[in-house]
Amino acid sequence: MLAPRGGMAITVMLAFICQAAALAFPAEYFIRSQPIEDPDGSAMRMFYEALMRTDRGEESAVTRIIHYGDSHVAADILTGEIRRRFKRGFGDAGPGFIFPVRPWSWYSRAGVESYSSSGWSMDGLKHALSASDNHLGAAGVSFTARRTGEWIRLKAVCKRFDLYLMKQPGGAAIDVFLNGEPYYKRVSLSAPSIEPLYLTLTAERHGAHSVELRTVSPGPATIFGVVAESETPGMVYDAFGLNGARADRPLKWDRELLEDNLKRRAPDLIIIAYGSNEAGDADLDLTAYARSFSALLASLRDAAPSASLLVISPPDRAALTSSGWRTISRLPGIVAAQRRAALERGAAFWDLFQAMGASGSIDSWAARMPPLAHGDRVHLTARGYGLVAQALYKELMQGYVWSLIGSRARMNEANRVNNGD
Repeated sequence: MLAPRGGMAITVMLAFICQAAALAFPAEYFIRSQPIEDPDGSAMRMFYEALMRTDRGEESAVTRIIHYGDSHVAADILTGEIRRRFKRGFGDAGPGFIFPVRPWSWYSRAGVESYSSSGWSMDGLKHALSASDNHLGAAGVSFTARRTGEWIRLKAVCKRFDLYLMKQPGGAAIDVFLNGEPYYKRVSLSAPSIEPLYLTLTAERHGAHSVELRTVSPGPATIFGVVAESETPGMVYDAFGLNGARADRPLKWDRELLEDNLKRRAPDLIIIAYGSNEAGDADLDLTAYARSFSALLASLRDAAPSASLLVISPPDRAALTSSGWRTISRLPGIVAAQRRAALERGAAFWDLFQAMGASGSIDSWAARMPPLAHGDRVHLTARGYGLVAQALYKELMQGYVWSLIGSRARMNEANRVNNGD
């Protein structure tokens, strides 16, 4: 824990964080120190205040992070390592948001078991979305069964489950069970129009629990995900990554569902990490891209006004040319556009491209032994993602410590004024 209650001076804590981060990897694997850009300190304030409440152990003080992105996030290697560090430092408040059906064969979440019947179809994984298939919720994926007797079962260590469902014309009826016992009977998912539905199941005590959903009538039964959380102070880190995703993807999702899901999820920090796929688009219009990225930040700000926003640039990406691997020429322009949009929209910005070493870095990372990047010069290895996670966590913790210093200074000034000094 990093809060002052431990008796460690804040300046000592800051020095410890910096030294620990520098010594965690040998010198040849050290990533550049790249501070999070937050010019007036307001962009990250709400997240650091939530983190402070969790750190103090205030009742039900759960700090929630949502991380949007592409395949760098979908693999849950980078996000899994960041999640592990946060939970180790501030406590574990549960697995968070979980896809109840595997959207891809290698999907998994540590500490979670999920099973399902074969009759579930998925929407949201296609690059092109129409108005009829954009009802995807906050994570950008939906799962629908249409026959009676289809089921989903999930096991996790938590105290409470929250089912994110959708009502629609002709919707099915469902039964829901907690630890094998009926909890909801014949809940109708039918409504004249599309609308969200949430079902909460609360166990008597924290521990290993299961939730099961069964369709008991024909018709569409659509679920976006299951949240598993405890009610004790700690961290929850949701990874909303989709392979091949670009920054304009969330703008195509049903806005009302997205806003309602995010309101329900109540994140304290939303991380936005796109750009690798756009770098591969030969016809990319950077002016149009900048407008689209700014619109995404505005949309998320409107949907979650109580959350801090943090934009993370894409890592370096290279293409093979006649003279060897060279950074894709569009990438620096994408990074610059993201930075401008972030600062204009009141979001913080972390330049992963520069932290890696900027142009040419992905090739040098791939050439290291053991390698830090894969041979495609797009994706990092587990070791590479671990290095990025360490660097990002270090910067977040430095920002948090400085926020504690500012909070203590404001408190001292208020006491001075109140005492008439």
